Amino acid sequence: MKIRGIPLRVHPSWFLVFIYFTLSAREQLETLLNGQASYWNGWVIGLFTSCLLFISVLLHELAHSLVAINEGVKVRNITLFFLGGMANLEKECGTSKGSLKIAISGPIVSLSLAFLLTLLSKNLSASSVIFSNLLSQVGSLNLLIGVFNLLPIIPLDGGVILKSIIWYFTGSKRAGVKGAIATAKIISYFSIFIGCLMLIKGSFYVAFCSLIIGLFIFSSSKSQSQIVLIEKILFELNVDQIFSRLYRVLEDGLPVKTLSKYNSFNKENYSYNEWILLCREGRWVGYVTEDVLNNIPVQNWEKMFLYDFSSPIDELPSISERESLWKAIKQIERTKEARLLVISVAGLPIGTLDRVDIGKAVLKKLGLNLPDQLIRLARKENIYPLGLNLPSIAESITLNDFEDNQE
Repeated sequence: MKIRGIPLRVHPSWFLVFIYFTLSAREQLETLLNGQASYWNGWVIGLFTSCLLFISVLLHELAHSLVAINEGVKVRNITLFFLGGMANLEKECGTSKGSLKIAISGPIVSLSLAFLLTLLSKNLSASSVIFSNLLSQVGSLNLLIGVFNLLPIIPLDGGVILKSIIWYFTGSKRAGVKGAIATAKIISYFSIFIGCLMLIKGSFYVAFCSLIIGLFIFSSSKSQSQIVLIEKILFELNVDQIFSRLYRVLEDGLPVKTLSKYNSFNKENYSYNEWILLCREGRWVGYVTEDVLNNIPVQNWEKMFLYDFSSPIDELPSISERESLWKAIKQIERTKEARLLVISVAGLPIGTLDRVDIGKAVLKKLGLNLPDQLIRLARKENIYPLGLNLPSIAESITLNDFEDNQE
């Protein structure tokens, strides 16, 4: 279904939560009424409690989404899963105030629901014990959702709020992210310390919960630190440091049959048609692709020449060799075949750039050299190696932020 044009998705894991809270609410009702509740009443109240929780989480994410739309950020979808929900935004808000508004809107809704439901439960206490208890429980869950999301840990709302506040006062989004990461690490160390302390004292349940939370926060902060490092790599590396030369150069006076020598090799190794750059007497005069072979009968391959099918080189998507990788990624993602022709400062073709070239360079900077087999597979699929989500990272980079905060 769609709400205000936003697709709503429910992950299968959400149904585990739905069943859990249904059974939990049913058992609690039976305890409240000393086992006097009817079988069907227990199930109805349990289902109703789960539905209210579902609506509560949905309202939390809708708040994020509607504020994001108001700030000019498109929302791809809302997904509900076992840990709660997530509004999938097309890109991060470009201003600190807008980012703060989007982040804080969800917890405000959850805490407001907690207050209203708790207030209603108290007013119903004398007239309806069952509904009073139901509203109280859902109110408590909303309070838990609101408070948990306010923890200063990216990607939780609290982490984004802290990042936005630091961003606002320093003028640097990067400083905001680093501040949120540092805070998350301190909290994780403290939580792990408490967990170890409780373990020594014999409070195993509290120790387990504290250790799990601490490790979760530490893992999250480590992931964010990795993203910050990748941003730095994408900003500092230029195209001329990593491009390949995945094109061929032929004289435009050669017969079309010449292309058949390369056709089968290219299909086995790449997902796209190879660019064939044409030259005449040392000058670039155009380009063709292997599609030419599909457009004319085989018997004419010897009779027709490459110049008959030449197109201007400037029709190919291109990029300067001096451009930064984060800009190259944005440009690549706007092309049909996800690759660019690299142009020298003199205005001449010197190479090509695709997702694999960029992914290899980033991973190498991170200390990971991929085996040739993985590179060939990524090249054939034309994807970023190891599933690197570089487009979303590139979208979050701003030129001014790095210029003002060189490390």
